[in-house]
Amino acid sequence: MSMPTILPSGQLHPNLFNGPFVKQVDSSTSIATGEPGAKVHGNTTAEKGNKIWLEDQGSVIDLSGRFSSKRVDSYDGKKVVENKGMGLIIETIQPGVFTAEDANKSASSGGATHGFFYRKTDFLFSAAQEYTALGENEVFRHRNIDDVNFVRDTLDFFTDGNYTQADVNRMQDQMTAVVRELAQQIKDGGSPDLSKVKTTLSVGGSEVSISQLLEMQKTGRELSESFSGMTSGSLTGHNIEAFAEMGIAKSLGNYYGSNKGEIGKLFSSAVDRLYEKGMAQVEKAEAWGQTITYAANTSGNKDAVKTELNIADLFSKLDTSSKSNFAQSFSSALSQARTLVQQYCNQYNLLTSHVGLAGATDNISKFFQAWMDRN
Repeated sequence: MSMPTILPSGQLHPNLFNGPFVKQVDSSTSIATGEPGAKVHGNTTAEKGNKIWLEDQGSVIDLSGRFSSKRVDSYDGKKVVENKGMGLIIETIQPGVFTAEDANKSASSGGATHGFFYRKTDFLFSAAQEYTALGENEVFRHRNIDDVNFVRDTLDFFTDGNYTQADVNRMQDQMTAVVRELAQQIKDGGSPDLSKVKTTLSVGGSEVSISQLLEMQKTGRELSESFSGMTSGSLTGHNIEAFAEMGIAKSLGNYYGSNKGEIGKLFSSAVDRLYEKGMAQVEKAEAWGQTITYAANTSGNKDAVKTELNIADLFSKLDTSSKSNFAQSFSSALSQARTLVQQYCNQYNLLTSHVGLAGATDNISKFFQAWMDRN
């Protein structure tokens, strides 16, 4: 008679765990746990419900090495995780941005972000208040109200660095005019309001109001968030969503800028460059992964990265000529993305539920619809 797999008590038979793939560890040992593809940190004690206890013994069967991830290395300051079930996972895009200086530092090393997104305009209001109280000579002589960092980051974002000192000087003069208008609003008994300012700023050969510029700043910052906190190399629900949203962000940048004249075209091109930088980071990390000897760097890992990049590419090419075309092309891309994931799963005998396809599809749709409702 064959050995029962489940004892009458409901526990697994102890002899089932005598094999080359089972490691006995003391019950006090911390075990890293996590779903395939998840980032796992050390010194995490597994919950009791996740442990398999041997009858009448005080030890734990550690199967975490078979099913979970463990950090094994670092690449270019980013985390690298070897997941035995899914492949080599590399944290590809993690700019760690909190200030304009952080953003510019990240951007200089290839990060898909920009200092323009984080520059404040509070100095315009404080300068207007001082102008009202002290007069023009006092304020403009002793205070740099133009904030050259704001000016330079604005020009750099929209022109890809193709600007001159003359452009900086012109925009600084225009910022001074903005302050004068804000001050006049205060003198007239109102509160300073940038949306009422008539002075325009010269950016890349285009004219833009300060309020429209700040709207683009906010939109660009929100879009850039789709390029951060990503991993690649493990086809999970998180990565399916992340790469889809990355592609959608590029298309949204094009759609948003399509009806805003020349400055809108510059904005669209700038978002395109962010997308290209993000994709380059993924490809660079994958090329690095192919040079190392981890057993996890398998064909499954390479195919996962290829699928991720293809998903991003699908959504980056949506038809933005009209709102209806945009929505229809999104639905088509979503269907094609599902097919890509299904093909990957079929190739490696995985259920689509194993990679979280249904949940990812739902979240991608919600992400897109939330943006469409705003525009």
